[in-house]
Amino acid sequence: MENKPLRIACLEPSATAICLELGLQDCIVGVTHECGPVLDGIEWTQQQHARPRVLTKSGLTEQQSQLEIHKAIQETSEEAQKKANACQPRDAIVEEIPSMYPLAQEEMEAANPTIVFTQDLCSVCAPTTADVRRCLLKSKKNGSGGDGAVQDADAVTVVALQPTTLEEVAETFVTIATACGVPERGEQLQQEFLGKLQQLQTAIEINRDSTKPLPTIFILEWLDPPFDSGHWTYQMMKYACVETARPKTTHKAMEIRWSDVYQADPDVVVVGCCGFDLERNVRDAQSKSVQFQNLRAAKTGRIYAANGDRYIAQPAPSLLQGVALLAQFAYEGESAVLEAIARLGYDTIGWQKVNVTVSNEKSDLLEYCKSHSCDGVIDDMEDLAGDGTGFAELHKIACMKGELTYTDPATGYYVFTELAHKQRGKCCGSGCRHCPYSHENVKDKASKIQQPSILYRSQRKGPSHIFSIDTHPNVKVLFFSGGKDSFLTIRSLVRSYKDDEPFGLVLLTTFDASTRVIAHQEVNIDDIIKQASHLDITLIGVPLRRGSGETYMDRVQKGLEVVQASLPSGSEITALVFGDLHLAHIKEWRDKVLSQLSYRLEYPLWKVPYATLLEDLEASQVRCQISGSSCNEVPVGSFFDRNLYSELISREGSGSIDGFGEAGEFHSLARVFDVPREIALGL
Repeated sequence: MENKPLRIACLEPSATAICLELGLQDCIVGVTHECGPVLDGIEWTQQQHARPRVLTKSGLTEQQSQLEIHKAIQETSEEAQKKANACQPRDAIVEEIPSMYPLAQEEMEAANPTIVFTQDLCSVCAPTTADVRRCLLKSKKNGSGGDGAVQDADAVTVVALQPTTLEEVAETFVTIATACGVPERGEQLQQEFLGKLQQLQTAIEINRDSTKPLPTIFILEWLDPPFDSGHWTYQMMKYACVETARPKTTHKAMEIRWSDVYQADPDVVVVGCCGFDLERNVRDAQSKSVQFQNLRAAKTGRIYAANGDRYIAQPAPSLLQGVALLAQFAYEGESAVLEAIARLGYDTIGWQKVNVTVSNEKSDLLEYCKSHSCDGVIDDMEDLAGDGTGFAELHKIACMKGELTYTDPATGYYVFTELAHKQRGKCCGSGCRHCPYSHENVKDKASKIQQPSILYRSQRKGPSHIFSIDTHPNVKVLFFSGGKDSFLTIRSLVRSYKDDEPFGLVLLTTFDASTRVIAHQEVNIDDIIKQASHLDITLIGVPLRRGSGETYMDRVQKGLEVVQASLPSGSEITALVFGDLHLAHIKEWRDKVLSQLSYRLEYPLWKVPYATLLEDLEASQVRCQISGSSCNEVPVGSFFDRNLYSELISREGSGSIDGFGEAGEFHSLARVFDVPREIALGL
């Protein structure tokens, strides 16, 4: 049997890196579009003639934000799964299965590989075995072995790499080397890798200050939404002589909340987003300054960005440098450790300290409102102001012209107008920017909606049910942030309901459309939904869209229209309710601006003594956890109670903190879901 020349296709950057370490560069005929940095500096032999062909394409652009990338990946994965499930029989050739990184069929055929290295660990990161098999089957169908097809596609070896630990990463060195006929090279690389890990760990252990506890690190593999790290990163921390700030039972990277980061309170935060180089991670970390600024690590200057693609996410020999980076972050102040790492030959490359300090002006609601109040919105209250011509105005013009799309000014992409969605006749369920159906078919509304939508509808019906919007014709809308003041306002409304006359109640919550977080509360909209469902009170979410050119009033009015449309015939909104305590300038703004909507404005807690409010909070048995803070005296994660209140009011002078945080010094989440509904509401 004739031995064919070895022709390697690497469909995962780590496979390319490993092949280069094994000295197989002359056999590489194809790589991914992400392998450029790995190949830079390589001098190709005359036998190779040119760099390997690029066998994949990217469905993403460098201009897309992390949130946009996250949504694109979710939507593509869902669509791909639907098409794959619909394929019968299972080995049939599917012409078009959506992928973020589709294989370039013509380039694959021209490369004509004898062996393909890919991965089955993450369908987001690179083509999977199934993707490769579909490509080879299609090639066989197209050319039947001719010039336009991979020669003998059935004989192509496809090897899936799926390590989850550092030991398994080292085993892939042997796997690749053995498949390529040079097993001894793989075994040597494996031994060197594991030996250097142990050598690095020993050097750090010997030189670190053993009287101090191990530093804690939190690695973020994504920022919007936030994801923690997974797989081999936990062993990387062990070899770097640090501890993970957030132990967990699974080692797979998981979507988390910023509150999880705050609760972990790490010594060091590392932004090493998967697929991004150092420059991009620095830029994206700085864009999240508001989220980072209250962390202890931010206040001590211990927020770092790294080349996450190469030194954290890529299961290749470069993880050795990644372990060294973690140690350099953790032991920045211990010169003996840093010198020991340097003696082993590790560079101080691939990372940068990130300054996430923001102006104190942004954390002081009172002062900021005084200097930035306007007729359309108080910026700092809701973090949304009319910012000139944005996509909302462009959308309006397009609709006036009868056009089905317009060009987004930020991305250059075409966006469907409301007219296009109305032609479809129903909500498609994707959370489209201009959905005219209040996202009625969107399953995960909390993470996808771009328009005001009902996030929870009361399940209890009938006239005996308190706050029912299905039976009470008069409905009040409470502007609800999820904190203690909003919760105490609900309890006040319960008393009014019982003492005066029944009415329906809807909670209205505005949140950032990108982060899904309530401005300054640092509370995710998921927590608000959890509160509403436990209390069984209807909730409408109003996403505030940056770059839209809309004002806060625009969005609130849109939200109220959705509330009115959800009410039975004959019912109507009669009052807007707010939980303000005593800040006169905010109440004056509401009276001036929101009164234009022709609803009665109510302030049940206005000027109510703090002592009375505190007694009511204690009667509810609901604990209020600090979710956001601009002062060291009230740390995030602590609880607001009588002791904290007493301590705060005992501080006198110009720098004193309001006992209820009314000037924006701190914010909270009322954990109503920890207490029976009847007790929480005071029924």
